[in-house]
Amino acid sequence: MVTGTVTSASNMLRISQPAVTRLLQDLERTIGYDLFIRTNRQLIPTEEGRILYEDVETAFIGLDQINNTAKNIAQFHRGHLRLVTIPSVVATFIGGILAEFNRIYPEISVSLEVQPTQRVFDYITSGQCDIGLSTLPIEHPAVVSRPILHGQSVCILPDTHRLARKRKIRPADLANEEFISYRTDSIFRHRVDDAFSAVNVPRKIRYDARTTEAIYKMVAAGLGVSVVGPSFPGMVLEPGIIARPFEPAIHGDLALLYMKQKKLARLPEAFASTTERYIATQFGANQKRSRT
Repeated sequence: MVTGTVTSASNMLRISQPAVTRLLQDLERTIGYDLFIRTNRQLIPTEEGRILYEDVETAFIGLDQINNTAKNIAQFHRGHLRLVTIPSVVATFIGGILAEFNRIYPEISVSLEVQPTQRVFDYITSGQCDIGLSTLPIEHPAVVSRPILHGQSVCILPDTHRLARKRKIRPADLANEEFISYRTDSIFRHRVDDAFSAVNVPRKIRYDARTTEAIYKMVAAGLGVSVVGPSFPGMVLEPGIIARPFEPAIHGDLALLYMKQKKLARLPEAFASTTERYIATQFGANQKRSRT
């Protein structure tokens, strides 16, 4: 159809003229009608031949598109990443991480879901998201935790509070203080409670909240003090509040989270590697490289 002659077709296909003639005859015998009218050495397409060629050409275009799509996926020219993280990461790291990821993989689209820590695992295990970025310790038998940055608890206070000048805050310093806590379904809440219970220090807990950002705002409004964490470099406090190290330190890591499997899918792994490099570049010695 393209060349009009058996000779030219054989040259294009790099096979012999008899082979082209035989293939053409076999095809016509199989479909039951002539595709060409033979005139000397010319092949003139029949109406049936033209109609069939249009469908064949469409099919080949489709095959080429599949091939191109496969190459684009392999080279990260196409793809979609579903990421879930927590509000404190959105407020600090996520902009820089996504900017770096976009610089390296400009054709990849990203859906960002923001949830409290305890919900991040739900989004990963249910398949709603490919990878998560959240704080530890949280354990799930089906999820890999890949720590990337070390953090620990801090006490946050109004900047006019009587303890504002202290360099470190201990449970005894907060005896009978109005205390704003995390919700009771938070693992960190129970770790903080244990620190106070261990030394029999009472607090007045009238307010609780699900996110660190909400606690910041409540402390800034003068409703009480709190112990939040883990705190990482670059976290921005609400105006009017200060942070002081809390002892005993309650440690926690920022970690990449994904389903346990033999190998992380290529696109989530590309995001994980980008995140690790970004954190290493930004925070150096504060990075925790261990993997669990």
